[in-house]
Amino acid sequence: MSNNFEKIAVLGAGVMGAQIAGHFANAGITALLFDINQELAQKGVDGLTKQKPAPLYKPKNAELVSACNYDDHVEKLKDVDLVIEAVAERLDIKHAVYNNIVPHLKESVILTSNTSGIPLEDLTKVLSDNLKKRFMITHFFNPPRYMHLLELVKGPNTDNSVYDEIARLGEDVLGKGIVHAKDTPNFIGNRIGVYGMAVTMNTAIEHGLTVEEVDKLTGTVVGRPKSATFRTADVVGLDTMINVSNTSYNNLDDDEERDQFKIPDFLQKLVDDGNLGAKTKAGFYKKTDDGILSLDLKTGEYGPQKKVRFDGFRLAKDRQSPGEKIKAMAYSDDKGGKFFWEVLSKSLIYSANRIPEISDDIINIDNAMKWGFGWDMGPFEVWDAIGVSESVLKMEADEKKVPKWVKEMLASGHSNFYQMKDGQLNYFDIKSSSMKIQKRNEKAINLNIHKTGGNVIKKDWSASLIDLGDGVLNVQFHSVLQPTLNPIDGSLAQTISDGVDLLDAGKYKAMVVGHQGPNFCAGANLASMIQVCEASEYDKLEKAVKQIQDLTQRIRFSKAPIIAAPHHLALGGGFELIGPAAHRVAAGELYVGLVEVGVGLIPGAGGNLRMILNLMENSGSGRMNSFQVAQKAFETIGFAKVATSGEEAKFLGYLLKTDTIILNNDHRIWMAKQKALELINNGYEPPTYRDDLKLPGSGGRTAMAMAIKGFKAQGKLSAHDEFIAKKLAFVLTGGDKAGLTKSVDEQYVLDIEREAFVSLAGERLSQDRIKFMLKKGKPLRN
Repeated sequence: MSNNFEKIAVLGAGVMGAQIAGHFANAGITALLFDINQELAQKGVDGLTKQKPAPLYKPKNAELVSACNYDDHVEKLKDVDLVIEAVAERLDIKHAVYNNIVPHLKESVILTSNTSGIPLEDLTKVLSDNLKKRFMITHFFNPPRYMHLLELVKGPNTDNSVYDEIARLGEDVLGKGIVHAKDTPNFIGNRIGVYGMAVTMNTAIEHGLTVEEVDKLTGTVVGRPKSATFRTADVVGLDTMINVSNTSYNNLDDDEERDQFKIPDFLQKLVDDGNLGAKTKAGFYKKTDDGILSLDLKTGEYGPQKKVRFDGFRLAKDRQSPGEKIKAMAYSDDKGGKFFWEVLSKSLIYSANRIPEISDDIINIDNAMKWGFGWDMGPFEVWDAIGVSESVLKMEADEKKVPKWVKEMLASGHSNFYQMKDGQLNYFDIKSSSMKIQKRNEKAINLNIHKTGGNVIKKDWSASLIDLGDGVLNVQFHSVLQPTLNPIDGSLAQTISDGVDLLDAGKYKAMVVGHQGPNFCAGANLASMIQVCEASEYDKLEKAVKQIQDLTQRIRFSKAPIIAAPHHLALGGGFELIGPAAHRVAAGELYVGLVEVGVGLIPGAGGNLRMILNLMENSGSGRMNSFQVAQKAFETIGFAKVATSGEEAKFLGYLLKTDTIILNNDHRIWMAKQKALELINNGYEPPTYRDDLKLPGSGGRTAMAMAIKGFKAQGKLSAHDEFIAKKLAFVLTGGDKAGLTKSVDEQYVLDIEREAFVSLAGERLSQDRIKFMLKKGKPLRN
């Protein structure tokens, strides 16, 4: 079966239904958003441009979503290829909706439900045998734009081709990570995730820990989201958490841990009192004029948060990888460590006991937790990290019942659930009691697995060169000291340079600069830079900046195409690395910007030149004049505007209109490689060096200076802001050489940019901004 899904319908215009429709619009697919009356449907559409975080990549995408009601527009359903039901979680309501719409559906339509708790068998009772073949569950996680997970569930009558078609739609078009779940209450993600939250809360009471202590121990330090446990519950909504917990408790009579899902008294009281979490500004935490208070789990009263200190936390924080951090915490003997071990060991055992009940393999469980709950590692990956044999001995010493299949795995000589070798991921398969090779979509290149196939050309502290095959080289960033942000340092720059050397030598035909860490690159290494500044080694700084500028020009004029593949954060120097590439394949979730003014600087590694060139190219036939180019660049760089999606990056000029945006981040490296091969096959030629850049010169600066003066008078700029802005204006208007009748070349723009950057780095107020950013993680206004 083949379906192009040109138009879809979503039934139910609540927050979830509207955002599902909105994400289809992000993928360029027209959506009809239905509700019982036009007012509710329109409210759902209108919310797409108002909600935070933004459900849409750009507000214009809302034009692809049409508000509809059943009385006036049900006939429109005859044109849709897919209908997703997202109405209230009551079987009678869902059946009434199905009975209403089914007569208006075309023969080939696929019908799915976004239910999270109602069995598929119950949902299909009012459907014909023919429609049962084209019915399944598509469980999106909230918010749909940002959560990678899509759980799919098929029934005994679901046609395999229908299931496969929806899986392809979810993965290739909507950018989702597909998890194959079974028709059990709460499927995989919520079953394991809510159990983990429930056992954490219950154990906190048993061990006498406070709300803030628990969140300190169960957050980023152990590879979980910053919101940890109680703050996550507040964000999700305590009423929602109770509903999901009740689904498990009421429908899982045989679950050995069923009592963990009982709603604790303190949680029920919060909901009864109307304290539902973030949406009511009070839950486990309460926003007040005096700051954020936390709940005392024993008394139910709010009070100031107390400082949290644990030896185990300190040990974990000092480790590098998430796995090492979790292991340090789990085996710590202090109060925090004992609490964490109790929660972790119970969660691991619970996850293992769910096979084959909710999944036939460990991979779907691990992926569900990573993609749906933001864990860095899934339960079985964590178990490997802390040592399966060692942890099982500790569990048994605690008189915990370790699943039989786990002990049998160890007895058979397999000490891990996973093994990466020969470019493949092997996992322990419970059915066959043996290691099996994971079947992977060819588009989902995993660089860490790929490297085990002997494909590493060079490995350095912060980056590696990897052979992707077909004559394509890859530069993978993996900063040892800051793996989350991957700042530019000597190791990273040298590795890129070495890659360009291989291209110049004809040993490779193209190169992809991209990786799969948390963020592409958050800019320069400010800590190293401030050391140079404090030592007044400005010649050294000038030389380092010149080297990065020269590297970006080597990237730009490489005879072999270099493709940049940015994702998530690409700030400051991160943009300056992708700007000169032959093409960019960017994740839909791209947060890119030149933000140097926040630390008292301007872009120094070619960012000004790239922005000028991008704006000129993006203007197309309706070309902007030289002042308009300089003005827009000034507004974007001067106000440190950050694009919050790949689409917005094109609008601001951080990407070219011709660049590729891909919704599935797992496919980004593969797509970048395909683009490189395409450029090679089309006879790629590097761009021509620009010695004809028209910039407005002193006349343009005069206009900008007036605007700057006005902002200063309004109190929007400090005296130092004004000083920085004038330096920026000087560069963007072409310095002393540009003007109405004069052109400048690329190198001149780079030279005056570099001079301005180094001079600003020597300013005490700029250095104060850099130090403040390093210490506080936010800009200083001085």
